[in-house]
Formats: sequence, structure tokens, C-alpha cells
Amino acid sequence: MNIRIRFGKEGMMRYIGHLDVLRTFQKIFRRAGVPMIYSNGYSPHPVMSFALPLGLGQTSEGEYLDAAVEDGADPKAVLRALKKATSQELPVYALRVLPEKAENAMAAVGGAVWKVILPQNMPAEGANSALKAILSRETIILPKKTKTREIELDIRPMIVSAAIEDGSLLMTIAAGSRANLAPDVLPGLLAAQMGLEPDAVSWQIRRLDLLDHNGSSLGSVGEET
Repeated sequence: MNIRIRFGKEGMMRYIGHLDVLRTFQKIFRRAGVPMIYSNGYSPHPVMSFALPLGLGQTSEGEYLDAAVEDGADPKAVLRALKKATSQELPVYALRVLPEKAENAMAAVGGAVWKVILPQNMPAEGANSALKAILSRETIILPKKTKTREIELDIRPMIVSAAIEDGSLLMTIAAGSRANLAPDVLPGLLAAQMGLEPDAVSWQIRRLDLLDHNGSSLGSVGEET
């Protein structure tokens, strides 16, 4: 049975890298007594994959991992055990049993929803005008370095939506293997449009959710527990 877990990353956990989060969840599953399925080979490990690693310093309430557990496991009991076995800084919110042919979380990612709290030197009225000016452009060309050269990339199609609400920038942008826009790019453009140095602005970035290629939440796939 394959399950998908929605979890968060809060507090000091925002400074913990992806590999350490992976190891932590392996310990959480063992502590919770969840009957995991293990890989074959010389060094078996729990069959587990994450949707999209979160950048250091960022918090989230929309992280996902897929895991394979034994068919006899009770999903509700698994969810209760995981919630007890983890901490407030790595909270587990929900669990769904995935359909047999569901894409794994990593392959399914097509977008992400973000919240960026604007600093005091970026008042909402000015930020709103600047954002409208940015979104009115047909193209937004930025340089991108590859392994061998530097190319020009139009990021405008990667911005699905963006708005200023209650002193924050809320945006839905492309994410995943097909196209991926870092969450600090649009805030940086916003700062530059307002005449500020983007590197001088300290962003508080929070991921609200991850979306599939159709724009639906990864957390809406499967049977809810």
C-alpha cells in the first residue's frame, strides 16, 4: 500500500537540509512502529520519496512524502502514530492512501504556492503597483547559467498568479522537473521594480502547498484518512 503524507517544516527545522529530513522521517516511522516496505539489495532502506526539497531557511505547511507500507496497515492508526512520533517543528497533518497507478510525489509536482512576507521598506501600496507593472510584461527575460554556458530564459510563463494581500506576496509559480522558478526570483524583481537592491532585502518565505501539473494540490490525490 502506498501512502502520501502531508507535513510541515517549522522553527529550527527550516535550517535542516533535505537528507537530514529524510533520515529524521525514517526514525519517525520506526518510532511510530509503521510496517514499512524495504528496498532489496545489500543495504535495504524504507521505500520513501519526497515531492520537492525545501530551501534552507524556508518554512512550509505543504510538504509531501510518499511511502510504501504493508497492505494490512490501518491508515488511521498510521496517521495517529506518526503524529505522536514527530515534533511541533516537523508536524504531520494528513495521510492519504494512493491509487495503484498514482504518480509518485516527486514526478507529480508541477507548481507551488508561496507566501512571502514583505519587509517594512516595501509598503503594500507601492508593492502592489510594482507587481502590476511586472505582470503586465509579455516576457520577463532573465539570465540562467547552465553547466556549459549562460542562456536567457523567459520566466513570465512560470508565474501562474501573484497578488499582494495583507502585507505579503502570494504567488503560484512553476515547480518541478519540467519548469522550476525559485521562490525568491519574483520578490527580487519586485524589490528592483521599487528601486531597492534585491540582495539587501531579507525575505520570509513560506510554502503553502505543492500542486500537480493540472494545478490541483498533491494532497488531494487518493483516499483521505
